[in-house]
Amino acid sequence: MRLLMLSLVLCVCATDLRAQEQTLFSLENQTGGFGAPVVKFTSVNGQTAIMAGGRGGWVFDHSFSIGGGGYGVVSEVDAASNILPIEGPLDIEFGCLGLELEYFFDPASLTHYTVSAFVGVGATNFVKDVGSVFESNQQTGETAFMFLLEPGVHAELNLAKTFRLNAGVSYRLAMGTDQVGLDDSNFSGFSASLELKIGTF
Repeated sequence: MRLLMLSLVLCVCATDLRAQEQTLFSLENQTGGFGAPVVKFTSVNGQTAIMAGGRGGWVFDHSFSIGGGGYGVVSEVDAASNILPIEGPLDIEFGCLGLELEYFFDPASLTHYTVSAFVGVGATNFVKDVGSVFESNQQTGETAFMFLLEPGVHAELNLAKTFRLNAGVSYRLAMGTDQVGLDDSNFSGFSASLELKIGTF
C-alpha cells in the first residue's frame, strides 16, 4: 500500500512539473504567418523616392513575428552630373533585403500599435538615364553594399480576421556605404510606409 501511495505521489508531482514547463518558442504558441505588399515613401540622395516590395513573417502567440522583407526604389533618383567621368546623366538604383522583427500591442483590438526593426543589407549602383526608371538598366560602375538598421512604429487596423492594414513611420540608418560620390547620409532618412497584411495572426 505504501509503495502504491508513493507511486501516485510521484506521478502527480511529475505531471505538475510538466504542466509548469514554459518555452519562448513552442509549437503550442505558434499561430500562423502572413505576407504583405509594402510601399514606402522615403528619401534617397536628398530626393523623394518611392520604394516597393514585400515582407512576410511567422507569428508567435499572436504578438510577435519574425521574418524577412525586400524593397527597391521604383522612382527616378538622379545622381550628380559629375559623379562619374562619363557623358550623359545617371540615376541611382537602391534596394535592400533583410530580417524583420515586429511586436504587436493588444493585437485583438480593432486598432492597435506595433513596433518593428529591419536589419539587413542594402545595395546601390549607377545606371545611365535613358528614359523612365524601368528603362534605365544599363549599369555603370560597381555595385556597393551597406549595412542597414531601420526601427519603426506603426498603427494597425484589423480589417478582417485575415486582413490587416498597417501604416508606419521608420528611420533607416545606413552604415558602411562605399560608393563613388555617395556616403551613408545619402541612404539614411525617414520613411512612411503602407502595407496590407494577409494571413493568420
